[in-house]
Amino acid sequence: MDNLRKGGRRGDRAAGRGRTPRPSGDERLGRFLAFVLRHHPEVVGLALDDEGAADLDALLERLHTKPGFESTSREQIERLASGPSAVRFEILDNRIRARYGHSLPQLIQYEPAAPPPELFHGSTPDACEQILAEGLRAIQRQRVHLSVDTSVAREVGRRRCPSPAILRIDTARAAEAGVRFYHAGPSVWLSDDLPPACLSRVE
Repeated sequence: MDNLRKGGRRGDRAAGRGRTPRPSGDERLGRFLAFVLRHHPEVVGLALDDEGAADLDALLERLHTKPGFESTSREQIERLASGPSAVRFEILDNRIRARYGHSLPQLIQYEPAAPPPELFHGSTPDACEQILAEGLRAIQRQRVHLSVDTSVAREVGRRRCPSPAILRIDTARAAEAGVRFYHAGPSVWLSDDLPPACLSRVE
């Protein structure tokens, strides 16, 4: 019996080594804020303005009514929206918004901006062929998501497959076709749908 118990404990420990670590408090909060501010503000009883922003005090008050977020502080939220690694959210005065990734029915307003000469997009090899033939379109999001360089595009593409295809966007040619670009973060740009003529595969 002792051997069985010991074996059971060893088995439990071995099984535990393969488990995914539990996310930190900031990770859980970041995921929930992304869900609320990108997709479903109604789950906390909020409405977003034309720029996709919510009142920070009101958001914090509503968070305190949700299990697991009762003790969330303003400082925690501000930490997620500040610093060089904070790319998902930004605070404008006393409002907070997700920088990109929206699937809301209301179209989030951005100021058009002049992009760098080229941007990049990571996708699956199969999807790449269709994109080159038909253009790059925002399907489940409001706008097309683009990366500032191939390394970032590759990292994004690996969320879909181990060896993503990388597309280059000729932004000048796209602008000539009437495409507008929007700066959404240090490594992220958004755009209107992109025609095939401004796309090429680099990897």
